[in-house]
Amino acid sequence: MDLNSTNSASVAKNYESAAEKTKKTGKQEVASAPSYAPEPKEGNESITPKDTVELSDAAEAASEKAKGDSHWKDFDMDAFQGNIRSTLMESINSLKQELRDGGVEFAKYSSDSIIYDLSGLKDSENIKAADVPEYWNAENTSQRIVDFAMSFRSMASGVSDEDYIEQMRAAVEEGYRQAKKALGDLPGPSAKLFNDTYELTMKKFNEFAEQAKNAAGQPS
Repeated sequence: MDLNSTNSASVAKNYESAAEKTKKTGKQEVASAPSYAPEPKEGNESITPKDTVELSDAAEAASEKAKGDSHWKDFDMDAFQGNIRSTLMESINSLKQELRDGGVEFAKYSSDSIIYDLSGLKDSENIKAADVPEYWNAENTSQRIVDFAMSFRSMASGVSDEDYIEQMRAAVEEGYRQAKKALGDLPGPSAKLFNDTYELTMKKFNEFAEQAKNAAGQPS
């Protein structure tokens, strides 16, 4: 298999098309789906990671540009971003507390593993993934992630297919770690959805890696 010959533009176009579909049909669905984030509380056992949000490279660049722009000299960008973060965290943590008060069991955040440990939840072996719109289920989400990662293959012509796949796999794994840290504790079904999505993503990378390995062993 020659991943360099893959039509990267086509894959990228499919990814953009999927994103456009979300804008058109999934906006309300996404808005109605609960999000979760860290919730440290004084006097109680810490069950979520520290309330920190890392800015993307683009956001950091925009922030630095604004700081150096004379028109923004009196604008405190750090304070503004901190206020936005605090507002979002307050809203999210309030929702999480409502779920806890309603008796919903949460899988606790731990940095020891990328996936959530569900063993401490009641009837953990029978927990089903959260019911979400089809676009966001584990199969479709994992496929979009892998498609997006593979769409950059033509930009890394200096590495072998196997090396490229391993580098992409490592980058995606780190993305999952950061996402889990930001999400913190999750209700059992949501944690199961996260786990299923991660496992399917890695399965798809493994399949690509196996194909590349077999192709490399074939006579030219």
